[in-house]
Amino acid sequence: MNFFQKVRDDMGFWFLDRKSKKLPRQRTFNNLASASSVGILFEASKEDSYVTVISFAEDLVKRGLRVEMLGEVPNETFVNFISPRDGLKVFSVAEVDMLGYPKSPLVKTFVSSSFDILINLCSNNEDLCTNYIIGMSKAKLRVSPKLKSDVYADFILQLSPETLGDTEALINNIEKYLSAFSKA
Repeated sequence: MNFFQKVRDDMGFWFLDRKSKKLPRQRTFNNLASASSVGILFEASKEDSYVTVISFAEDLVKRGLRVEMLGEVPNETFVNFISPRDGLKVFSVAEVDMLGYPKSPLVKTFVSSSFDILINLCSNNEDLCTNYIIGMSKAKLRVSPKLKSDVYADFILQLSPETLGDTEALINNIEKYLSAFSKA
């Protein structure tokens, strides 16, 4: 990371902290049984992760949940290779504004949706785009593995380094914990 990109990221995180604290949203603990809508953020450029997330989303739809997925890809060329599906949107993390925030209208729509649960499956990704989506989301419950900025997630999973990059293990842990808790 060069000097200018580090300064941009530092400024982006600083402004994101300020903006996310002022964001009006209703915080409510939802488990998978009480939720009606779920947003899933994931890295769509990894084929094994992509297949696992699609399978997880289909399982949630079978349970009667409305599911929207937002996939991150490193550049615009990957967007064309992802097959279009119902509820799946893909954006490039290379398309950012001067502060490093994603410019895609798909991201703005996803962030403004009031999901009952937002699940971040970008386990190895600590970039500003991921943190921006989590921090600015109007979801009632934000679930994420431990990232650079824990202040944006409501429920944080601390995973071992071996399982951190494993999307299937992350999904299994999220299902286990969100099914174990009952809504108050």
